[in-house]
Amino acid sequence: MSQDEKVSRYEVNRNVRMVITRHDVDMTRIDYSFMGSTVYLNGDLVRLDGDFSRKEIEIIAREIAALPHVRDIHFELNNWMVASSGDSWEIKLRKKETAAKKAAYQTGLSDDKTVIIEKAEDLEVVLDEIEADEKRKG
Repeated sequence: MSQDEKVSRYEVNRNVRMVITRHDVDMTRIDYSFMGSTVYLNGDLVRLDGDFSRKEIEIIAREIAALPHVRDIHFELNNWMVASSGDSWEIKLRKKETAAKKAAYQTGLSDDKTVIIEKAEDLEVVLDEIEADEKRKG
C-alpha cells in the first residue's frame, strides 16, 4: 500500500466528528472511533436540546457511511438500536430500564456491597454494624 493509499484514522475520525457535530450531537455523551474500515459509535446519541428522530439518525448514518474509507458502522448505543440492512437502516428506540426493573433481573448472587444508610448516624456506628453483619454472614 503506498503512502497515498494508507488510511489515516485521524482523518476519518475528524470527518466523523464533522458529521456528528453538524447534526448537533451532544459530544459529551458519545464516543467514536475508526478501526480497519469500520466506524464504532458508543454511548447515547442525543442532541444538545433533546432526542433525534429515526429519520435524523438514518441521515447521520448515511453521511458517515459515505465517508471515504468507511465500509461499515457499528452502533453500540444505549438509547437506539441501529443496524444496516442492505440499502436500508433498521432504527429503533431502546426502552429505558428503571431501577426497579434492573433490580428484578438481579439474582442476589452478586458481590454487591452497597449499603444504604437511611438515617444520619455516626460513621463508626455504621462501620461497626457492617463489620458485625459480615461476621454473621461469613
